[in-house]
Amino acid sequence: MELTEPQLSLIHRYLDGQCTEPELDAINALLIENQEARDFLLVVSEQAIVAGDNFSVSQIAGDRLVTSGVKTEARSRTWLGFSMVACTILFASATAWNVYASFRPGRISVGAIRHVHGLLDFRGYRGQQASRIESSQQVYAGDVLESKSCDSWLEMDIAENSRMTLASYSSLRMLQSEQAGVQEYELRRGGLWVDSRLGKDRSVRILTPTATIDTADSTLNIRVTETETSLWVHRGDATVQQILDGQTAKLQAGHELSMSLERSGRLEVRPQPLPVHDWKLGWPLDHQYAYGRILSESDERPRLKAMPMLWPIPNRDPLLLYVSAIGAWRCSPNPIVVLAGSVLRFQGRNQISHKVRLGFSTQKLHGVFGGKFEIDIDPEHLGKPGELWQLDLPIDRFHALYPQLNAKPVGLQLIDVYALTIQDDVGLEIFGVELIDPAGSTH
Repeated sequence: MELTEPQLSLIHRYLDGQCTEPELDAINALLIENQEARDFLLVVSEQAIVAGDNFSVSQIAGDRLVTSGVKTEARSRTWLGFSMVACTILFASATAWNVYASFRPGRISVGAIRHVHGLLDFRGYRGQQASRIESSQQVYAGDVLESKSCDSWLEMDIAENSRMTLASYSSLRMLQSEQAGVQEYELRRGGLWVDSRLGKDRSVRILTPTATIDTADSTLNIRVTETETSLWVHRGDATVQQILDGQTAKLQAGHELSMSLERSGRLEVRPQPLPVHDWKLGWPLDHQYAYGRILSESDERPRLKAMPMLWPIPNRDPLLLYVSAIGAWRCSPNPIVVLAGSVLRFQGRNQISHKVRLGFSTQKLHGVFGGKFEIDIDPEHLGKPGELWQLDLPIDRFHALYPQLNAKPVGLQLIDVYALTIQDDVGLEIFGVELIDPAGSTH
């Protein structure tokens, strides 16, 4: 994009050291977005170096022409002026090279933080680490962003009207693409929401442990583990290549695809299933879908025993919890959507009389984290120690932990369901969980 007169003037003001703070922000954005601006800095620096070399040669020659060791006052003033000009040019050259270097391929900005929530980590391309991430902070090729809990997430602008949202328990590394117009990111684990509107000359590439995803103008939801990649396309289209065998597939809006190292055969693109409003925990339970110890003795019903977990808290020591949790979204082929009047039924027991916290996490349907909702159950409502208890809890009895996101769970997708105690291990076990729709039907 050709530079305008105001932009050229802004660069000159910067080299003269006359920019205000708002102007410094403006030139920073200009140099990130405009190749012509970076090229102009390069030309200025090259010209300054040549001018400095010419001045040095002319100064030596001038000294040799002076006879009898006498210099006139006029010549002294002339050389003083030349010296000041040369110093100014050389200073501008050094400044230009420093600024230009910060935008060369080793320092390409690939995004700007828009919003952060919860506990996150930042690891810079030089190895620096910080647990605090600021809004408007630039991220560069080589930087790594990580969300450390189920209620942490991060929004990042990657271009005008284009953004990414990093989901909970996720890790994203910024990459430097070798292809012009391609912005690359590596989703190492967890989830990523991509809303890109880049046009035909630019694109976004997401690398996962098992696949490569390319898109330009679309809305995607991506979830990955070390062995599996799942993709949902909600707007536009995306092309996927499986790393294992090089198979490719193109997905249109309203379709989904799941790839796993444990499965072979042709990639199968499917229409996205319709939401359901009821769900029931089924046995046997895959350990990958749950947190806790799965117990299934022949003389007793299968159950999930709470196991210890250190819950990270910003600027404080972590909190010790004993947790049984089920990834409901992974146990159902359909998105599970909560309705007004829905009821959550929990069946469990604990060996010691103690208060138990029950809860669930949500995300927006075709979106990102929607909030957590919890309720504390006092011991007198859980029966005697060692006895099975059952609780039918209307959705509106659960309290929103993040009302600024969503005060009510109605219309949100059910993600995780859990039961826990704080600090004390009371032998908590979960035998069953189900979401009952307002009409009372269940699977």
